[in-house]
Amino acid sequence: MADLKKLIEEHNEKFMACFKANDMKGLANLYTEDCKIMPTGSDTLFGREGPENVFKGAWEGGVREVELKVEEVGPMGSDVIYERSTYTMKTEDGSVADVGKYVVIWKKVDGDWFLYIDIFNTNKA
Repeated sequence: MADLKKLIEEHNEKFMACFKANDMKGLANLYTEDCKIMPTGSDTLFGREGPENVFKGAWEGGVREVELKVEEVGPMGSDVIYERSTYTMKTEDGSVADVGKYVVIWKKVDGDWFLYIDIFNTNKA
C-alpha cells in the first residue's frame, strides 16, 4: 500500500504544480480522455474539458494554490486504484479559500496512471 500511496502522491504533485502555474490544459491531461468530474453543486462533466473548466473557474475565482493530502489509497484491480483525500485551496496571499474532501478513481492507460473519476465537495455549509 505504501507504494501505491507514493505513486498517487507523485501524481498529485504534478496536479498541484500545473494548477499553481495556471496550466489548466496540462492539469486536464492528467485525466483520462473519458474522465468524469463531479464538483460540488454541479452536474457531472465528461472529458478533459471538464477538469480544465472547473479548475480554470477556481483560478478565475482567486485560487492560486491547491494542496492535496492523501489519506487512503488502495487497489481495485490491476488497472484501477482508489484515493480518498482532502484538499485546501488558497488565494495568492495564502489565505484559505476552501477546504474539502475528494475521492478519485485512478485508471492505468498505456502503462501510466490517470484520474478517471473525480468527485469532490467542500466542507463549507
